[in-house]
Amino acid sequence: LTVVLSSYLHFEKNLNVAIIDCDSPQHSLVRMRERDKKAAANNAYYQQLLNQQWERVKKKAYPIVGATAEKAREAADELAANGDYDLIFVDLPGTVESTGVFRTIVNMDYVLTPTTPDLIIMQSTLAFSTTVLDYVRNTKDVPLKDIIFFWNRLKKRTNVEVFKSYSEVMRELHLTVLDSTLPDLCRYEKEITHCKRAFFRCTMLPPPARQLEGSGIAELAEELIVKLKLVQS
Repeated sequence: LTVVLSSYLHFEKNLNVAIIDCDSPQHSLVRMRERDKKAAANNAYYQQLLNQQWERVKKKAYPIVGATAEKAREAADELAANGDYDLIFVDLPGTVESTGVFRTIVNMDYVLTPTTPDLIIMQSTLAFSTTVLDYVRNTKDVPLKDIIFFWNRLKKRTNVEVFKSYSEVMRELHLTVLDSTLPDLCRYEKEITHCKRAFFRCTMLPPPARQLEGSGIAELAEELIVKLKLVQS
């Protein structure tokens, strides 16, 4: 989601984006950029897409910088000091038990939380989020302004009841929940490769228009632009 949103906002909405990859030590997004470069270098179709994109938007690919979770804010501040960015995404490890994650979360401006309507996941997500928000309310000079939730991997039938019940719980807790929802689709996992043309996530190209239809990404991006007061050039 970090890559898909970044590519869409950077190339399609003309916002200047950067990513801090805190999935240390493997830095999966940094490695994805390297895979994308190699795949594009060996595929005439992707080279053509990149050339067409350059003619259209005249923008280089956004930077992806590796860092540890505890140094994420410093890495973001360094990027911001040396470039004109509208948005810097910090991609954190999947567990809050990783070193420095709590410190990093409270030192972000906003935390975007994709939420899956699963009972176990929701219980842990809400428990942690309310703890963070209580800490922020009771601590002076904390940068974190809000935790913004949005529903991810929604299935048409199987998790509708959990979705409805937890949506009500989150409203009662006065949590910020976006209207945009992302369906459970296998296309999110499609990267560019040496032999296939179909893709959805790429660090150097936005999702193709046909693949965007029904994905929820465009709607999510538009809502974030409004919510975060991002000014498009």
